Amino acid sequence: MRSRLSLLLWLATIGYIALLLLAPPDLLPGEPVWAIRPETIDEVLGESLNFFFVLPLLNAIGVNWIEAATIHPASEAFFNFAEAWILMFLPLLWADTKGDRLPRTAIWSGAMFLTNIFLMPYMALRLRSETAGEPAAADSSNQSAKPKGTIAQVFGWVGIVVGSIAVSWVAFARPEFGSLADRGEFWLGQLTHDRVTLAFFCDIVLFWVFQIWLIGDIEPLESPTRNLRFIPFWGLAFWLVL
Repeated sequence: MRSRLSLLLWLATIGYIALLLLAPPDLLPGEPVWAIRPETIDEVLGESLNFFFVLPLLNAIGVNWIEAATIHPASEAFFNFAEAWILMFLPLLWADTKGDRLPRTAIWSGAMFLTNIFLMPYMALRLRSETAGEPAAADSSNQSAKPKGTIAQVFGWVGIVVGSIAVSWVAFARPEFGSLADRGEFWLGQLTHDRVTLAFFCDIVLFWVFQIWLIGDIEPLESPTRNLRFIPFWGLAFWLVL
């Protein structure tokens, strides 16, 4: 069963690359990486410049050493929400004893930039390591969770803060972009026409799946925090903090 699931994850990784990164526009809306427009590159660079809203917030209080990029708040918030989620995966991966023999930090570093191109292979490799003969838990209560420690709490609080700002950003930031309804309409349009937005949407769905999977493997069945895994994003944040 584990070997089949590992194979499925490898096939999903290939499908992710083939469809979301390489498929032509007549097969999937938006631009593949080999035909990406300068405007799309500028938007991605602008979102990266405004990482975790640091520059926009500094500009708002009068610190203008570097001017923040002007990005639609719906796209900006969605980007930072996804990045905060994958950020919180680092201490989660460190707590996963089934991945002890895997280069977890290197995999996470790649995932920060290319998300599930790296995270899906990690999940496949940890399954293969079990199949290859490493101790495999008969149930989720047999894996001994490592102490999370201060670093995990810091990452959890960063996720809570950035996630909260992202939610507020969609509704209130950059009023020149219209009402909340206008912003929602824009984002839905991006989801159906913009490959980058579609890729990030697929990412956060898979983040939720992997969050449920990993915390479920780490936490014993009787753990009071085990059910936090079912709450998207915030469940992982509070699991790290508690």
